[in-house]
Amino acid sequence: MMVRDRRMARAVLALALLAVPATAWAQDTSDGQVWMQALAIGQLGADWRTHVEVQPRWMNDASELGLTIVRTAIGRRVAPRLTAWLGHAWVPRTLGAGVRHEQRLWQQLSYAAPAVARWTPTVRLRVEQRWLQPWDGASHRVRLLARAQRPLGAATPWAVFTYNEAMFTLDHTRRGPARGFDRNRLAAGLVRRFSPAVSSDLGYIWETTAIPRGRRNDHVLLAVLNLSVPR
Repeated sequence: MMVRDRRMARAVLALALLAVPATAWAQDTSDGQVWMQALAIGQLGADWRTHVEVQPRWMNDASELGLTIVRTAIGRRVAPRLTAWLGHAWVPRTLGAGVRHEQRLWQQLSYAAPAVARWTPTVRLRVEQRWLQPWDGASHRVRLLARAQRPLGAATPWAVFTYNEAMFTLDHTRRGPARGFDRNRLAAGLVRRFSPAVSSDLGYIWETTAIPRGRRNDHVLLAVLNLSVPR
């Protein structure tokens, strides 16, 4: 059973990598990137949670730090499987000359669904209000993420995951984002659990982004450290 699960995990990763033609790497509208993320979820009580996240992203074929996302939030469990969050994000954009500082407020509902055939689904709905110079006012964006994770065996710390996240801008901001499709992220990878409180993800993201001349395809290597901080 464990050998079969490992073969399935390799197949999932291979299909994700093959889903994008190799020639896309040579196009002007594509980039190779590396994203790293450290995420700590703390418990303030039976129902209250904290969220602290740092996510640097290297762009231009991973040669330059393009931006860093620093998120903080407080959450409350409103049902056994549903948590509501309210947070802030500071995003210094360092790609190119100078630094621009994006600010975001965000609200989120996170739902952990019951397991199906050893797959554990989760759904996240997030709404953001974003400010960045020279935008004329706030830009509002909605993000919907669906993720599924499955252990590779009863006695192994390894699991496989996949997710898709779609983002849509709700309004038109002068000198800023246009209303409509913003981007989509399709991901797959492996999870390694080191203890009940510590795990790590390693995966690949294919990100499709709307640009004035069409679409841009970015290929991202993702590494995540997850911490669960008890009371």
